[in-house]
Amino acid sequence: DQAWYQVLVNGVSTRVHDVEGLPSGMEILADLNEFSSHKYDWASQPRWLGSANDLEHKTRGSVILAFKTEADALHAIEHSVCVFGQLCSARRFEDVPRLRTCDNCCGLDHTARICTKPKRCGVCGSNDHTTSSHSCDQMECEFYSTSRPAGSHCEHTKLKCPHCKEEHAMRDPKCAVW
Repeated sequence: DQAWYQVLVNGVSTRVHDVEGLPSGMEILADLNEFSSHKYDWASQPRWLGSANDLEHKTRGSVILAFKTEADALHAIEHSVCVFGQLCSARRFEDVPRLRTCDNCCGLDHTARICTKPKRCGVCGSNDHTTSSHSCDQMECEFYSTSRPAGSHCEHTKLKCPHCKEEHAMRDPKCAVW
């Protein structure tokens, strides 16, 4: 295994002439290779920081570039990077793994497969159900009639984080524990 040197590039346009939807890693790489005066040694294709759904309503986003050499990463940081005709700032990127949460008890850094603790909901804090089986007690609410990601909630739900006990769902960026 060879080390990668990752750089976070901010301000990359999410809308590019002649490209339908969000530009792919290949399209970003082709642009960088064609228009950069420096020839980089790439470790992988560029990737967007965030999902396509998160970026669809934004005009700019951040991209992670992975280089085979530290010299290339430092060059990108020191000279910035031109992507789709825009000069974008760059800085070192450190991948910080997110804590895992148990789907059964909402505990940190273990999985439901090995969990022996009582169940707990990451949306409302209840000990009567798990996050994935959370539902609304309002009969007329149709929010849960379609498939939704675990942790989604309707407007009727009184949020309670199982970690800090504040009024937000588990994994919320506002959480002091998460």
